Formats: sequence, structure tokens, C-alpha cells
Amino acid sequence: MGIDRESPYFRDLFRSMHQNSHTSSWSLMSGKDGEEVVAHYGCNTWGLEQSLGSYISSFLTKMFETEKNKYIVWAYNDVGLILISELPIWVTNRSLYVANPVSQECVEIPSHAHLKEVSCPLGIATRTENGILLDYRVVLFDEDLRLLIYSSHTGLWSLNTVDSYPLALYTQSPISLHGSIHWIASTSHSVDVVVSIDLYATGTSSVQCRVTSFPDFGQHPKFNRSFSTCQGSLMYMNIIKVDEDKLCVWRLNSGEWQLVSEITPPFIDTGFEYIQLGTNPFDAKTVYFWSMKHQTLLSINLHNGKFVFETKLLSSINPGLFFHSVVLPQWLYRIPNTMRIV
Repeated sequence: MGIDRESPYFRDLFRSMHQNSHTSSWSLMSGKDGEEVVAHYGCNTWGLEQSLGSYISSFLTKMFETEKNKYIVWAYNDVGLILISELPIWVTNRSLYVANPVSQECVEIPSHAHLKEVSCPLGIATRTENGILLDYRVVLFDEDLRLLIYSSHTGLWSLNTVDSYPLALYTQSPISLHGSIHWIASTSHSVDVVVSIDLYATGTSSVQCRVTSFPDFGQHPKFNRSFSTCQGSLMYMNIIKVDEDKLCVWRLNSGEWQLVSEITPPFIDTGFEYIQLGTNPFDAKTVYFWSMKHQTLLSINLHNGKFVFETKLLSSINPGLFFHSVVLPQWLYRIPNTMRIV
């Protein structure tokens, strides 16, 4: 007899066995073309034989065999789901899918009159409880930069106007965490800010918005601003001038930035030929860069300032790209049964 992975007993047993596990499969993905840059797999929790990027690539090939070049993974979610949409980025009457590439589940999002207009996918937010995925919400922007929101719980689309967020989207893909979607935007004064929308807000509004300035506001950092994730939090790092140039790493906690590390890395003195990649998703004091000179991955231990040239890179990197980490969660959540096609 097979094991029902939806059984509360099995779910609780599995989670209790891995509650002290600090590693899981994860990958660093290029946000422009979806290429996998760094892969860590075969870890304690799941022991996968392939990287997450391989599962995603094979899933897309299987799902869209005849039109695979017309589809793209637009967003990744913190419970392991991906949002798939048609290309190009802005298109009318697009098809949308929510999938779990590891369990090979996929659902098609019902169409709506709003989707016949030009729209752009923003992300996917989720609500979970006791290891069960209760609801997911797919979010798009329309031409007027209003939010189009689909709820799997109701099976309906809604149109929402959030007046307090800046209108200009930044180039980095939004990040989904704990039922909220975060992205970088530019204000009318060309100031970078973090915009966060809570899709499961309670109170008078179904969507709550928060705008947060960066911790190096008013300074001139070395890198274009971007963020990554670590243990369920947004992380930001950059090189700024304090008394001297320092590499600083911050964590966003309840709308406020907390300084995690501040060091003077050796490569500052040797010329700046590096591209910022992000933070290790399980260790806030391990960060990654790409060395253009050596064409290799550079990891920095912020505990002692030591850096190591790695050989784990899967593809080359060009300036101007942005990156985000995709982490397999502790539990493979089953997608609510709405128009399931796989």
C-alpha cells in the first residue's frame, strides 16, 4: 500500500524528522532568461537527484512540448510553486499556469475579460496552514497598473487599485514570501524603494501596501539595487562608503532594515570586476559574486572575510542580469484542485 502524502500523520512525521535540517535543495536563477546559475541539491530533506532548474526545464518540455519556446517561468513562490505564462511579457488574452515542477502538478488559471487586455504577471502568493496549501493568488498588472488578482479559493478574478505604490516597476523579478509579494520600484523622484503587497491582509482592504526605503538611501552604492532571500526574509547587500568602502548586508524585518554584517572585502582594493548574485538562502553570512576576470563563482564568508573561488557555476553570467534564489520548502504542498491538467 502506498503512502498518502496528504495524510496528517505522514506530514507531521516527515516534518518532525526534518525539523532540525538546515539544508534543502536550492538554486540561483537568472531572472532574465530563467537559466540556472548555481545549484545545490541532494541535501538532507529531499535528496533530489537533479537540480531544481532541471526539474523546471524538464517539466516545461513535457507540458509544452510543441510550444515550449513560447512559455516562460515568470515567478517563483516560497512554497515551491511557479507561475508560467506565455511570451512575450506583455500580451493579450494570455494563458497562465500554476505548477509544482517537482511533484509535476499543474493547474490552468481560468480566463477572464481583463486578461483580454494587455497584462503583465507580477507573482503568486500563497496561504498555508499545518502543511496544507489553502489558497494561492495570482497577481498581474494591467495597462493602467492596476492589480488583477485571481484567488483559487473563490475561483474568481478581482480588480484592485492600490494608490500608495510607485508606478514604475524595476527590472528584478518580484519575490513572494509569507503571502506577500515584494518588488523594487522607482518613485517619481527616481528613488529606489521596496514595495510590498500583502495579498491576505485583514481589515478594510483586501490588499495592503507598504513602501520601504533602502538602508543606504541617499548614498551611491557600487551595485544596482536588488534583493535575495534567506530563511524567509528579504536580504539586501551592497558596497557603500562609511568611513571606507564596506560590504554591508541587511535583513528586512517588520518593515525595518537590520544590519547583519559589515566588512571590507579584499576585492575592493583590487579593482571592481564583480557582479552581485545574492545571499545563501540558509546562511545570511555567506554571499555570492561572479568574477568577470576569472569567469567563476566567488563566495565570501562574512564571519571572517575569506573568499573562495567556486566551481559550482552552471552557466556563464553577463553584466546587467539579476538573480534570485529558488528554495525547495520542507513540504511538497499539493495545489488546490482547480482545473488540474497534470
